Amino acid sequence: MMTVDDEIKQRAGQIRELLLKSCMKEALEQIRIQMSGLSDWSITSAFEDIERSYRYMLHYFSQGSPDIHRAGVYRQLVRRTLLLNDDILQARLQPKSMLIYYQHMRTRMLRHNTIDGLRAALESYTEIPDIPAHEANLNDLFDMIWTSGLWSSDEHESMQKLVESPLIHEDDAMFAVSAVTLALLERFDPLKCLFLCRESDNLSMGVSIRALTGLAVTLVHYTDILPRFPEIESRIELMADNPRIRERMLKVQMSLLMCRETKEIDRRMREEIIPIMLRNPKLGDLMTDDMERDDVSPDWMEWFETSDVKDKLMQMTELQMEGADVYMSTFANLKNYPFFRNIANWFRPFSIEQPDVSMSFEDEAFRNSPIGRSIISTTVFCNSDKYSFAFTFSQIPRSQRDLIIEQITSQIDDELDESGISADTRENLTARQYAQDLYRFFNLFARRHEFNNPFTENLNLLVNSPLSILLQTDSAEQTIAAWLLRKKYFAESVQVYNIMEKRGNPYSADYRFYQQKGYALQRIRSYSEALESYIRADILQPDNSWTLRHTAQCYRMQGESTKALELLLRAEKYSSDSLSLQIQIGDCLVDLKRYEEALSRFFKVDYLKPDYVKAWRAIAWCAFLAGRTDRSIEYYEKLLAAKPTYIDYLNAGHVYWTTGNVQQAATMYSHSIRLSDREHFEEEFHKDCEILLEKGISETDLPLMLDLI
Repeated sequence: MMTVDDEIKQRAGQIRELLLKSCMKEALEQIRIQMSGLSDWSITSAFEDIERSYRYMLHYFSQGSPDIHRAGVYRQLVRRTLLLNDDILQARLQPKSMLIYYQHMRTRMLRHNTIDGLRAALESYTEIPDIPAHEANLNDLFDMIWTSGLWSSDEHESMQKLVESPLIHEDDAMFAVSAVTLALLERFDPLKCLFLCRESDNLSMGVSIRALTGLAVTLVHYTDILPRFPEIESRIELMADNPRIRERMLKVQMSLLMCRETKEIDRRMREEIIPIMLRNPKLGDLMTDDMERDDVSPDWMEWFETSDVKDKLMQMTELQMEGADVYMSTFANLKNYPFFRNIANWFRPFSIEQPDVSMSFEDEAFRNSPIGRSIISTTVFCNSDKYSFAFTFSQIPRSQRDLIIEQITSQIDDELDESGISADTRENLTARQYAQDLYRFFNLFARRHEFNNPFTENLNLLVNSPLSILLQTDSAEQTIAAWLLRKKYFAESVQVYNIMEKRGNPYSADYRFYQQKGYALQRIRSYSEALESYIRADILQPDNSWTLRHTAQCYRMQGESTKALELLLRAEKYSSDSLSLQIQIGDCLVDLKRYEEALSRFFKVDYLKPDYVKAWRAIAWCAFLAGRTDRSIEYYEKLLAAKPTYIDYLNAGHVYWTTGNVQQAATMYSHSIRLSDREHFEEEFHKDCEILLEKGISETDLPLMLDLI
């Protein structure tokens, strides 16, 4: 059942859609209903002015009066009405809504703070350090920015002065920028957008990164209304002339894209890695060189080397080196400290001086200890996780804490020298850590469901944002396309390759460009388009074995096995020792019903690589089609003793059935169903019915077998 709040929000959404469809009259009628019961004079006055202006416009239009300004006036009316719609929504919800946003808004309205007043208070902190007062001012500032309505030009100017003041600590300025981002996610405000555009070139790298990230995660929500605000689009075009902004935006883009992987990494950590570590406490020692070899059981080493544990751990290590977020699962359960109940704290740059941190320790020795300095300087954890780590560490008994500090002192001292970190690397780390801070808030905060989570949107800015112009450089496009392709976002990578080709990216003249684009198209089953790309790659770099093989795959998927075979035989001239190529050639020969030739290829592979399961599978099926059932059964038995798939059991069932062994066939089919499900099994079974009929199975018996199993 919908609540009153839900009904108000739904109507506001409907009004917005009407305005974007240019249904102004109906939108104004709905706004009048939405305003019912409101006693806000400014809203009533604004509505009456818009309604009056539109009525005049209709009157002049009905008179057939020419007006070269009509289109511009209409756009302005739509723009004003869009903003008024949000004003009315806030005015309706503010008095009683239990959403956290409106709870904080009501509290903020009782305090009567001003941006200039809070700026003066924060500036005085450098002269008179008063940590409790400073914290109170920061919290007030955050709430004031976050729950503000449309900024006036004076408020816009005051915020610029605050963030750009040389007397304001950089961390406080970064904190304020995050509040603007959260405010924009709540409602659109053109002046807040322009503020973030301006601060994207702030002298502080941290402020700049947060401003660019703020634009990235907010503007994807407003792609439909931004054309009504050309001043924002013009400002973004100016930003595109700044190489530093372009470079930083790419870092922000890659950090946001990497957040896509966090959910899957988190699942793998919780379901695969952590359970293994808990069951095998000595496993950590096997990953280091610290243990004496005599202390390590040969059984441990054998298990570690032969199981898939080593591969999984190495994959996690590689992901971490790439910048992926591998600590989400580690810290997800460490966000229950009182500190994280305050929404503002999720956006704080980490500081050892923060009162909740300093109060968690018995004395000030912690902040000067190696572990304290390590938390501050580490590039591994994001700010949110640093706070979690500090609070968790403070709960360790003092005696054990001192022992830990003593043990790690020598290790950490060597790592604290940040002078070796380049400015470029530092920017990458800052962008990555802030993206992870945001990801944690929108996925772990107790009342996260009350917020618009930007990570549920497509944050590929090159294809889904007005900020795409900032990423339209040769290197940025190549970087994004390569990442999307490597992470198997094939459809999106095709979009980027199309952008590169249209823009004339120099890489689009390289044969590898068309190989990559063709591969992405092939993976999304756009075989005709993939063929076009592969053919262009072949023109630019003739007789490339990889290109020929993948072109052949596309022809085969389109049922043109003769063309595919021709290309594979060409490729064989350049890759005669490739076993996988021999399998491909054999598959084409099977399609063409040249079974004996195909078997010759498959047996060659089996001879050269006796444990090649793919060759066994090919021989077993081809031998069945060729009528050599004994040889087919021989290889299916080898397959089923190894690592069979549900298709292997299905095909083995076909072979046994055609030899008259109905019971064994039914057993094989049952195994196939257990490895997949009934629906998939029957789908594949029906595909093979024609072959079964050719092999002598009665059409009457087909449904009987399905009922039998």
